[in-house]
Amino acid sequence: IGSHALEAPLTSYFNTVGVPVIEFLAPPEWIIHWFHGLNMATVLFAMGGYGTYLGFQIRKGEGNAEAFGGEMVRELHPKLMFGMLFFFFLGGQGGLVFTLMEGRPLLGSPHAVSAFAGLALLGAQAVLGTTMKGTPAARTAHTYLGTGIMSLFAVHAALGLANGLSF
Repeated sequence: IGSHALEAPLTSYFNTVGVPVIEFLAPPEWIIHWFHGLNMATVLFAMGGYGTYLGFQIRKGEGNAEAFGGEMVRELHPKLMFGMLFFFFLGGQGGLVFTLMEGRPLLGSPHAVSAFAGLALLGAQAVLGTTMKGTPAARTAHTYLGTGIMSLFAVHAALGLANGLSF
């Protein structure tokens, strides 16, 4: 399915639901332009970065060690990564609303395309993580896919920064 098939319904939805709320709040222009990026970078590097580190700790056999906050590494890793998926899903909607408010094409950038790819891969990763049950091949696939997803999101962040600086 091409992004053009999604553009009209998403535009209609966000112009009905999201744009009026933000217009009512009347934030300054710099908030409209940079708020999405600042929030999502925080989620990526804090939750995603630490969650990835914990995933590698589990892979090294240190899943029963204590993580920041007192939980075991193997308990905190899925919570952080699910939190990242959840906040990316919500934050992506905010990014689309701000894109509309700035009069830019909704899905016309590589940043938008990489966002949809990243969310889809995070969803697949979550399914793999909850169904792998210690299977060595599935754990290896989970590790490589997770590393690839984090690399994709690093590129996604760079594309977003380039997008933000382009106007």
